Amino acid sequence: MLVGMASGLFGASSGFHLEAGALYGPRYVADSDIKNIYGEGLVYFPYAAIMWKGILIGGGYEGGYSKSGAIGLFEEASSLKISGFEFFIGYVIKIKIIAPYIKVGYGSYSYQQKIESPYVESFKVDHKKSAVTFGGGIRIYPLKNLFLMGEGKYVPLKVRPFDVEVDLSGLRLLAGIGFTI
Repeated sequence: MLVGMASGLFGASSGFHLEAGALYGPRYVADSDIKNIYGEGLVYFPYAAIMWKGILIGGGYEGGYSKSGAIGLFEEASSLKISGFEFFIGYVIKIKIIAPYIKVGYGSYSYQQKIESPYVESFKVDHKKSAVTFGGGIRIYPLKNLFLMGEGKYVPLKVRPFDVEVDLSGLRLLAGIGFTI
């Protein structure tokens, strides 16, 4: 019933389309120290958006990057988790079954690091930082309302939890599926 109401409200006659999708793929890390300790990871990005005349406005959640590693002189156990919400605007050019697109967004990211040490009290970072995001990709429509997509997205995210700046920036290379109504 809800899909029927949304379809009537945002149907093809008005030019508005609702869409939802999910992307998944590797997240690369710019900072060499972070990369050496925790490595690269995988992220997922479910999203919902409205499209009108090629203009795409939406939001989604990036999660999944949660890594463990040994840190410091005594190789203490540590973990790093990064996730965030993003709102974006983009432009899609549909040419038959292929549709390249670009987008820019604004994300609020949470980063948490925890270090367990038998020598000192546990160390914990739990902060948030916002950043502008940049991305683009291509969609392929094998069916009228179903599309497959590949996307590259860059998030510049330099943080300063204490005295030293850490570069949590990174490229995401994502693949996914979506549908429109």
